[in-house]
Amino acid sequence: MKKITFIIGIIILCVACSSSKMTTSKWLADDFNNQPTDKVLIYASTPDIVLQKEFENETAQVLSDLDITTFKMHDTFPDVTYKEERTQEEIAAFLKHCKEKQINKILFASKKSQTVDTVMSKSLHNYMNDLHALSIEGYDDDLEYETDQVTTYVIEAAVYDINKTSKDAPVATTSITAMNPKSLDHIKTRLLKSIKQIFKK
Repeated sequence: MKKITFIIGIIILCVACSSSKMTTSKWLADDFNNQPTDKVLIYASTPDIVLQKEFENETAQVLSDLDITTFKMHDTFPDVTYKEERTQEEIAAFLKHCKEKQINKILFASKKSQTVDTVMSKSLHNYMNDLHALSIEGYDDDLEYETDQVTTYVIEAAVYDINKTSKDAPVATTSITAMNPKSLDHIKTRLLKSIKQIFKK
């Protein structure tokens, strides 16, 4: 009886737990911390102009607190608007303008993916009706289970060194994977914190 009560208690606890989850990953090139970061251009790649300005302003403040000179895309290059794809000629011209302003790094922030999955709920109904019987045999496809929609966002910030573009690879990245976030502000706050950790010497 005690064992049954214990198992039901675990089930209720699982039901009560929030399905919201957020993880952070980071990667730095071996010599990143030895590289100068005097001037950084911040570019939030999004068609939402309000969101772009908001994120670039907040990121600029974070980096300025670390004594890094920042440029914001919407201020420095107002004519460069959001595009899903740019030609190599456009990219080369953009990098030339950056070098003229003595910018040595560019921080790009973008949404890498957004997926929606249907998963079985961690509900008492499902547990009491067996998600799948503990058997190597098949299971009954006719059983009906309660389901939830899980939305997963992956937001990434990548740092490029203009003087190393021949490798066409970032020198540092950080990404936030968020499942059913309480708000997009939570993702932004976590990303800004991780960006600060990347540049903090």
